[in-house]
Amino acid sequence: MKPMSARLSRRTLRCEQLERRQLLTASSAAEAEDWEVMDVNVDGYVTARDALAIINILNDESGLRVSGEPILQTRADVNADGQVTPLDALRVINYLNDQVHAEPAPATTLSDDAFKALSKDASTTSGEFKAALSKNDAANANNQLTKTDVEILLKRASMATASEDAIIAVVDRSGRILGVRVEDKVSEKLTSDPSKLSFAIDGAVAKARTAAFFSSNAAPLTSRTIRFISQSTNTQREVESSPTHEDPNYRGPGFVAPIGVGGHFPPEIPFTPQVDLFAIEHQSRDSQTHPGSDGIRGTADDFELQSRFNADPAFIPAVADDFFRTWPESFGEQSGLDKNAVPRGIATLPGGIPLFKETVKPNGKPVEGKLSEKVNLVGGIGVFFPGEDGFATYEQGFEHGVGQTEKARTNADKVLEAEFAAFIAGAGGKITVGQSAFGRDLSEFDSRFCPLADGQEFKFTALSGRIDLVGLTLEIYGPTPSPQHRIPGIDRLLQVGRQLGGGIDSGTNQDVGLDETEIKGQPVPEGWLVVPHDSPTSGGLTAEDVEKIITTGVAEAERTRAAIRLDIDGGFRPGAMTSMVLSVADTNGELLGLYRMPDATIFSIDVAVAKARNTAYYADPDDIQLADRVDFNGDGLRGESSSSLNSRAGDTLPTGTALTNRSFRFLAEPRFPTGTELDRSLASGCDQSPTNCLEVGPQSMLRLPGINPLTGENLVDDAPLSFDVYASVDHASTKAFDAFNVMRNFRDPGDVGVEVHGLPALAVDTKLANQNGVVFFPGSSAIYIDGNTKLAGGFGVSGDGVDQDDVVTFAGQRGYEPPAELRSDAYTIGGVRIPYQKFNRNPFGD
Repeated sequence: MKPMSARLSRRTLRCEQLERRQLLTASSAAEAEDWEVMDVNVDGYVTARDALAIINILNDESGLRVSGEPILQTRADVNADGQVTPLDALRVINYLNDQVHAEPAPATTLSDDAFKALSKDASTTSGEFKAALSKNDAANANNQLTKTDVEILLKRASMATASEDAIIAVVDRSGRILGVRVEDKVSEKLTSDPSKLSFAIDGAVAKARTAAFFSSNAAPLTSRTIRFISQSTNTQREVESSPTHEDPNYRGPGFVAPIGVGGHFPPEIPFTPQVDLFAIEHQSRDSQTHPGSDGIRGTADDFELQSRFNADPAFIPAVADDFFRTWPESFGEQSGLDKNAVPRGIATLPGGIPLFKETVKPNGKPVEGKLSEKVNLVGGIGVFFPGEDGFATYEQGFEHGVGQTEKARTNADKVLEAEFAAFIAGAGGKITVGQSAFGRDLSEFDSRFCPLADGQEFKFTALSGRIDLVGLTLEIYGPTPSPQHRIPGIDRLLQVGRQLGGGIDSGTNQDVGLDETEIKGQPVPEGWLVVPHDSPTSGGLTAEDVEKIITTGVAEAERTRAAIRLDIDGGFRPGAMTSMVLSVADTNGELLGLYRMPDATIFSIDVAVAKARNTAYYADPDDIQLADRVDFNGDGLRGESSSSLNSRAGDTLPTGTALTNRSFRFLAEPRFPTGTELDRSLASGCDQSPTNCLEVGPQSMLRLPGINPLTGENLVDDAPLSFDVYASVDHASTKAFDAFNVMRNFRDPGDVGVEVHGLPALAVDTKLANQNGVVFFPGSSAIYIDGNTKLAGGFGVSGDGVDQDDVVTFAGQRGYEPPAELRSDAYTIGGVRIPYQKFNRNPFGD
């Protein structure tokens, strides 16, 4: 069956509006009937290819050969002046721009057959809305992680190096913990205390989940990669903490991340902008137990969800039931060792590696044919060195106040050892590549591992290829070459492994629940995970609205080039189309529809749901809390609003302004605006003189007390400030509030009538049930109905690149977008316009 995009009416490629210039001019006043003149290649459409055809002719005449179909020069002379010049190409481009900025076409209406084309045959909840397992997942249970696989992986990682103070974790693609090894020389301070041991194990779990959640069957993304493309601000106070620490000065999220301000891409290059996944460490910290308004597990206001995201079970297809009963729980919660433990989110220290397993047919024989069908992403493995307290400061060799670089912390000795151990354990002795430059012989390391028992098989491989983002090659295995190490990252890792030497099978596999030390993995379904349905709010979004928004977005995703997905069957080259997760929620956070495209990344499920809820809350003038509103000058008053670029008078945005998660990122970044640098005089902190910190993002954690804005370190190393300072509902940092309060939608107090689906009304307050955190990167929009006059909810998209997320969001929101005068980019804060959405110049591959 043709993809959805093939079933829709053809749409022209949107072109970027050219800047005003005086060198070249061409009339753009072509009438509608003149489109045939613009159709240079005579294919029946006016697209950017017509302008390119003219450029090809010009290049050919200049001796620059550019491939393309021959075009009659008489067709290329668009303005009929007797010659082919750049003015002819410019006339076509201006014509296309006129079409883009004309009145939008009505939103595409899809047939029932088009809806059905979105998914394969599978269990169904409502007519055409289906969910399914992928072909690889459905073919054979052995295409998932087995108990034996888990046991072998833990053993291989333990034996990879001579040290015996690591913790190793294996998870499946949904993030369930399948196995944990605690080596013999892990500190007794940890092993003797169930709460501290659970926290330390969660460091390895966070790394494993990062690799499993962000990779796909078309790209191996590691925890190193995610650090490279996030560049988050991770303060010492966030990293050197634990969610269950008995001392409030050390209670916090416990992120597994390098300490530093971040905010540069390439990393640590001054005057460069922020990159994609800012504050990604905050994601995937939701649990079945919601900690309530106090943000602390184990207190009287806790309540239990019955399905992830509080999705209504009545609209969950049967094949997706297991997924919605699976949360990214802490080890303590899953194992029962510490029921009040909180997961540590996404790890951005290296040491998390995706696991790819060679597939078999239903009859057990190896799959033949395309590479995409011969391997299956089944989960991730993480190796973490917890030190004495389980903080990630030990592994990264953190020292306060000595001028360490973020690069040094990301590539500290223990970090590289963890990365090598995870890589060599999961690689299975080989790397599957599309180009020989990425292949390596790993057979020299096989002698480190004890032989397999009779009948045992270990059918794993490491995928490898080159992924570029905005012209920069991303780190996957090992660091970027440097003057000190002029070799590719993978060779640096193998060099580290040779120097360390092999070890022994050290430690004990832990009980991961139900008296099991290893459990088998489960797949994640695709298609309609939550069937479109009407909002419970009277006069709100209808099922038809939800269908139209999501399916139109899916069609756009199918023609949008991915940023972090490769064409695995085309030699691991760029050019693959995106695979996204799309979500719609109403103004109460009710999840009205959730769709996962084939092989879409798993982190995107949590992210898409949160984005929809975030934008719906922030645009609601009746819901938004004072502390969540921008306070540029830091005086607590939320003064006047402005739309002027020539004045710094803009202190806040009017209530009811529609922001996107791109806007949230821009306001929470370490520098304002992004791409600038901070004055060195700010080293003493912002809290005593907030007006001196106007170049720090107005909602950044760096504006809060106790933190050096230049380094992210504590102002006083051994005197961190209390949990209550950063978890407070009163300060201006949305990022800090989200870091220290899991499962919250900013400071949204919740809505009356929100209950836990699947249970009768509870005695405890459940108004926060429809909240799962805040996202600080693009791909979202508030949704309006009744002629774009009434806020009805939010739309979130996540997948293969944040700019691509915006492209897909833009398509889905057509007809439901906020009025231009309500968008954040209608206003300025401190003379800086606040972005709403941005797009690639040429995002499409069709």
